[in-house]
Amino acid sequence: MTACRLIVNADDFGMTRAISDGICIAHERGFLTSASLMPNMPAAEYAVARLANAPGLAVGVHLNICQGRPILHPCEVRSLLDSGGFFYAPHVMARKLWRWQISGTELEAEFREQIRWLKYRGITPSHADSHHHMHIYPAALKPFARALAAEGIYRARAPRCSHWPRTGSIGGPHGGGIVRKLFVQSYRAAVQFGVLSEIQSPDSRVTFAARDRANGSTIELRWKSMLENLPPGTFEFACHPGLAGQDSIEGDGLASQRERELRCLVDPGLRKIIDRRGIQLITYEELSAPRLACRATPEAVRA
Repeated sequence: MTACRLIVNADDFGMTRAISDGICIAHERGFLTSASLMPNMPAAEYAVARLANAPGLAVGVHLNICQGRPILHPCEVRSLLDSGGFFYAPHVMARKLWRWQISGTELEAEFREQIRWLKYRGITPSHADSHHHMHIYPAALKPFARALAAEGIYRARAPRCSHWPRTGSIGGPHGGGIVRKLFVQSYRAAVQFGVLSEIQSPDSRVTFAARDRANGSTIELRWKSMLENLPPGTFEFACHPGLAGQDSIEGDGLASQRERELRCLVDPGLRKIIDRRGIQLITYEELSAPRLACRATPEAVRA
């Protein structure tokens, strides 16, 4: 039987000190296995320093081109920046990447510089992903792939998204009408098995249906259901734990749920589900090393 393996990865490591502290707590006291560090954010150096007390935490790079300032000098990445020298906001950057209004050369250069930022501090990135998933937009795909190849990173977050239990929905967990859902589902599969096929990824990223992601009051129930129904295979679950702190970022859309996610990650009840079902907690570095099969529940096999 195929093993049931799960990477539990925290995004936004280095965004703030409070978020970075929450991520370390989730690893030290809970079942978080991995984190993605944002090199250009205010607490990036602080996050690196915290790693001294978290030697088992795998760290990848959370490439960021839609918040804050670039690592490179602004004159080297003009197409990525607004008039104030900041990266375009996520909704603006996404539109520009769809319309091919961003320089691929500049994008690749900034990606490489952010990866090098980790390397200069003694971190060999276990994987790469990006803030708001900007790397899977059309104009970013090739620059992302070239940057990873040049910097020796061979693992990345899966573009494909899945959710369990499936509940008979068509088009996966994506938002919008059926046409949009099917388009997004097909596009992400094409990215994973086409442009980024040379990069090793989990089978899929585990997420929740769009209508559920907007409901912060049901986080604990969604996590429990996901773990109970996870089928055989290798998956990544991206989460956003953190603590409330004075260094909070204005406009952080996840601020209200970060502490709830942290509580889930250290919840003994959720850990018992993982142990009972035989779910193997791994990092990206273990993608090519499958181990014993999990003891999947009948419901998971049928999902």
